[in-house]
Amino acid sequence: MIVTKYKAAMTSSSRRRTVHTTAAAFSILFAALLLCLVPLENASSAGLSEVELGEHLVSAEEAFRLGVSLDRSDPAAARGHYERALLHYEALAREEGVRNGRLYYNIANTYFRIGDLGRSILNYKRAVLYIPQDENLKQNLEYARSRRADRIELEESERIFKTLFFLHYDLPSRIRLAIFAAAFAVVWTLASLILLVRWPVLRTLLVVASVVCGLFLVSIIVETVQAARNPEGVVTAREVIARKGDADTYQPSFTEPLHAGTEFTTLEERPGWIHIELGNGSRGWIPQSSGERVIP
Repeated sequence: MIVTKYKAAMTSSSRRRTVHTTAAAFSILFAALLLCLVPLENASSAGLSEVELGEHLVSAEEAFRLGVSLDRSDPAAARGHYERALLHYEALAREEGVRNGRLYYNIANTYFRIGDLGRSILNYKRAVLYIPQDENLKQNLEYARSRRADRIELEESERIFKTLFFLHYDLPSRIRLAIFAAAFAVVWTLASLILLVRWPVLRTLLVVASVVCGLFLVSIIVETVQAARNPEGVVTAREVIARKGDADTYQPSFTEPLHAGTEFTTLEERPGWIHIELGNGSRGWIPQSSGERVIP
């Protein structure tokens, strides 16, 4: 009898230790995931002091406001102010390596004001990487896209595929990462509870949470691999002829040139040239100076 009670006590103690160990492991892993969810719009370079960064921003915003005030009365002067604003904004983004959603948003708005549709769409897409839930940003991006000269329609099979896997294509990556982190937390919590209580419903919930966790993990991995292998880009030249090879001597790939704002994925890069694929599956080579990657 005493031995039986002792064994039962040991079993209970062992379970508690297992639960505590599991909880500790979960806490460490979950903390690591939360670090991945820290807002990216605060990332910046340490090249300039806070005062110098602030001076660039103040100068840029003042120039932009002056441009807006002169848009109708003196377009030439307004453009000069916009270009001055861009000098300050780009100094932060390019020279100092500041990665900030609001900064890219302001750059995109300024380029749109001077009629540079390609760089406007490029920087709206960069801003989406950091502040994907901003509704004004989404609307501005869609409006800029509506002004493009090229209308690239997805193939029917591609449209159906993206509709079926809408969670992967429609949800921003940071939202999918947050869902994965939440499902991951639920999986470990349920796994810990199952060690203490034998409720069948917990096992069912564990299976469901594991499936959700696995699906979003696969989605994140696939997107990461695709972004590394085939980075997204935007045509920034006003007009460019896509060719069948990496030289001007090759025949054009399309009957018409591509225009500013056309989005593509990069298939290959060679000195001075980029092999691109459009949303409808069409491919061609364009000079490297004619387009830029979304992720700098």
